[in-house]
Amino acid sequence: MKKKFSFLLLLGVVLVSLTTACSKNNSKQKTNTEPSASSLINANFKTSFANGHFTQSLNSDEMNQKSKSEGLFKDKGDITNLTYTLTQKKKSQTEQMWLTKKDMYLLLEQNKGHWIKNSINADTFDPDQVKERFDPATFKSINKALANKATVQRKNGNYVVSFDGTDTKLWNAVNPLVIDAMNTPGSQNMQVARLVKSAQLQNLNITYLIDPTTKKVESMTFKAQYTAGGKYNFTWNLTYDQLGQHNDLAVPDNIQKDAISAEDIKKAQEEQQNQQ
Repeated sequence: MKKKFSFLLLLGVVLVSLTTACSKNNSKQKTNTEPSASSLINANFKTSFANGHFTQSLNSDEMNQKSKSEGLFKDKGDITNLTYTLTQKKKSQTEQMWLTKKDMYLLLEQNKGHWIKNSINADTFDPDQVKERFDPATFKSINKALANKATVQRKNGNYVVSFDGTDTKLWNAVNPLVIDAMNTPGSQNMQVARLVKSAQLQNLNITYLIDPTTKKVESMTFKAQYTAGGKYNFTWNLTYDQLGQHNDLAVPDNIQKDAISAEDIKKAQEEQQNQQ
């Protein structure tokens, strides 16, 4: 009887040991082994964002207005190519520009195909309003807030660092990008800034795709739905991609050669007025 009892006791110990081992193995299998969002975002962000392609859109049905931007950038926006279209009540206007450290080349519809060359700081044009969205420093607070809220997954060979939902700190960090989207290129409107800062966020989605080997950011997407002024609903989309693929970006030679100087146009207009 004692032998039988000892056998049953031994069997119980073995079963408990096996159950404990299986439990530990299952626990190990469920452990998330992916790198942290912070380590992935910050590993090579500045290098990744040296140059690239971007698209942006902003729509409001209540205002019957939408805008679209697309272009290329390099060296914190010191070389920027931008095409901007604003549509109001089904009427659209498009402008194209090239920016460098010193000059701006502008092609408007009324220019009839002629590029106009002007100083980057001419008139009321604010180059920083365009360039800041291409400066890695602009994303410092965004990346910090995103790292605290994002999830990390492996998908199609890349790390996907993403957030989807509402978060005040992250939305506030993204505000400067939204404000730039609501302004026309080169303009700063404090009323627009106040409108965005007091807006009610409906949803914010941010996704970074990161190469698992180089840890370089391959693309970044921002999507937001928000209500401003209590009654105007907006949908904002911004994408950076082709990162690191436009190192040779430069103003085309024919544009530099054929552009008409704004100073020459101004002098000609003054001479014409003096002759009248």
